[in-house]
Amino acid sequence: MLNKILLAAIQAATEFLPISSSGHLALVSNLISQPDLFFFTVLHLSSLIAVIIFTRKEIGCLLRFNRQYRKMWLYLAVATAPAALFGFFFRGKIEETFSSFLFIGIAFIFTGIILFLTKFQENRFAITSIPWRGGFPLRFSVVRKVFLYFPIPSKTYSNLNIKNSLVIGLFQILALFPGVSRSGMTISSALSLGIDREKAIKFSFLLFIPLCLGAFVLEMREELLEMGNFFCFDLSLIISFFVCLILSLSFLNLLLFIVKKRKFWAFSIYCFVIGFVSLSLYFLKPSV
Repeated sequence: MLNKILLAAIQAATEFLPISSSGHLALVSNLISQPDLFFFTVLHLSSLIAVIIFTRKEIGCLLRFNRQYRKMWLYLAVATAPAALFGFFFRGKIEETFSSFLFIGIAFIFTGIILFLTKFQENRFAITSIPWRGGFPLRFSVVRKVFLYFPIPSKTYSNLNIKNSLVIGLFQILALFPGVSRSGMTISSALSLGIDREKAIKFSFLLFIPLCLGAFVLEMREELLEMGNFFCFDLSLIISFFVCLILSLSFLNLLLFIVKKRKFWAFSIYCFVIGFVSLSLYFLKPSV
């Protein structure tokens, strides 16, 4: 029971912080026992309920087809389709990676790189307001050229549209693999497209709902076909579910606080560390 509660706490802490919940769950479960993908799905369902509670106002606007949210239905569909299709056709290949310390380690480091790049993305907006004339130090000329080479969005940032939604959806495909953070990929890609910070976070949370719901339905379908595992709901599973739910709501609020402080990139340091730890486990236990 303690092992499952530990996994539930890890799921809650890592699902919404950009450090990959699937990667942490795969790491811990590989060290404790073989990955139980149905248990993972139950934890994701708990996180799903937490997101629904947290974004209830936005969901209410979507269900009422508010004028401001009408196009959001299309954007969510466009961004969800790539990961949904990829997950449906390549689910077996994805599941194989959950037992590989090598793959998980590389994926964590990749996530760290993407997160670290958002630090420079944040600076791109600040640099446009710097008075480059008037004796600006020559040593910064190279930095100036690098940042000015890319088109800088206006102060109002670009709006969410079909093209940007598709790009975010393509990045979300990567998050199907353990070690790659879903929130990290979707929020980072949204920020790189110049989408408003608050809008990027809310869109990322809304994207989580259909993807997680689809994964849960597929897993439950397999359990129904087997029938043997479908009724294996023990007390530890129920406790883990509620532990994950309560902690998930807490970490959702924590993420908003961190993003407002513009420290989103700082999670890259943790991803680099856990990535190298995963690679160390692989080389120390090559048979795993």
